[in-house]
Amino acid sequence: MNSVLFFAHGSRDPLWRVPIDQIVAEFRGMHTTRICELAFLEFTEPDFECGVANLIARNATHIRVIPLFIARGAHLRRDLDDRVDAAQVKHPGVVFSIAPAVGEVESIRAAIASWVAQQV
Repeated sequence: MNSVLFFAHGSRDPLWRVPIDQIVAEFRGMHTTRICELAFLEFTEPDFECGVANLIARNATHIRVIPLFIARGAHLRRDLDDRVDAAQVKHPGVVFSIAPAVGEVESIRAAIASWVAQQV
């Protein structure tokens, strides 16, 4: 079964995650038959390993990781890649793939630029 793991940085400020939770809730509302989880790199629960375990417990066989980061910096190149590699070793029957960082998606960049133009 295909699934989605949203992956965000995390913060010590509990209000930081509100828009992240809203993105996941909107996805769930639009795609009621898809399973998804949310995981964080640091400071916020659940962590990546827990998110993966929750998906596998719901019969996920393919996990598409969606990095909610603007760009593929060190956290994605090193930290996320290391987590995915470790999860692949631990769960060899599951296929993992990583989407581009949201800021690297042309339509999202265009939406941001359009929004900024409305601010000035």
